Amino acid sequence: MNQNIPHVSVGLPVCNGERFVAQAVESILSQTFRDIELIISDNASTDATERICREYAERDSRIRYYRSEQNRGAAWNHNRVVELARGKYFKWQCHDDYCDPTFIEKCLAGIRGDPSVMLCYPRFVRVDEQGRRLGVKSSRVVGDAEPHMRHRSLIYRRDSCEEIYGIARTAVLRKTSLIGPYSNSDDTLLAELILQGGFREVPEPLFFYRIHPAQSTAAYPNRTDRMAWFKPLADAGFSLPFLRLFAEHMSLVRRSPLAWPEKVRCYRSLLGWFWYFRNCLVEDLRALPYRCLAPWFKRHAPWTRPLWHAIKSLRDRSRRLESASARARRARRAQL
Repeated sequence: MNQNIPHVSVGLPVCNGERFVAQAVESILSQTFRDIELIISDNASTDATERICREYAERDSRIRYYRSEQNRGAAWNHNRVVELARGKYFKWQCHDDYCDPTFIEKCLAGIRGDPSVMLCYPRFVRVDEQGRRLGVKSSRVVGDAEPHMRHRSLIYRRDSCEEIYGIARTAVLRKTSLIGPYSNSDDTLLAELILQGGFREVPEPLFFYRIHPAQSTAAYPNRTDRMAWFKPLADAGFSLPFLRLFAEHMSLVRRSPLAWPEKVRCYRSLLGWFWYFRNCLVEDLRALPYRCLAPWFKRHAPWTRPLWHAIKSLRDRSRRLESASARARRARRAQL
């Protein structure tokens, strides 16, 4: 074991994760592959997260703890741990998920000997708040096909982006755009990687993905609202997240190292994807009038504020119902 430069860096971005962060940290420290470092980036937590993480850092020299006094958003925090990484390989670790002790060892074996593999991940186990299993699933990404087929399988899937918590080469990650300050930018990062090479799945359930009401997709079921989770200072008033996502995907294909025939096939898939998910654009357009008009009326016609407060209450209620419905759908899919 190299005592100075670890072979694998694990980045754990966290903000107010006191409920689950200890289990996440323990699952990394108990890995059978020991030559690792754990980088914890605390994004201005106001709960007991700082105390918990500092206690672990004092007990284990493999932990490096950093703290920001200002919440700069999930995108910045995820990218920061990549910038701080020293290992040849890198893995993100979400603060509310946890891993089997052999996760790093087995995923590392899947990527280390084949430079054509950009990312290696296991099967996923979805669990609830108490850690009860809801189901095991495999990625729907076809990781070893032709580039345009790999790309198509990635963009058309509706599942969460659990693949992003696999193991990748740090140098390759640093050449990408990483996580952007917009909704679903984890999907565009995966797309950027899959346009460069294959993905590989370890056929064992080694990653435990926790479903709970406080996670980002449940707390921010609307893509426009989720923009503030990725970058709190962003002005989402005029944003159309689906169009931003489509533009980013198109740009990735243009910048990819693929030959033009493959790029044309990828563009064709993206046009089909745009039409297939066109309801996402409709949802964004529906939210736009409130975001654009409400601030103006509140500023220039204060007598309309009760109306906008009533509309906001209805929207909040609708989102809570949407969030509950989304959790129920994820639970049903996990049991399939």
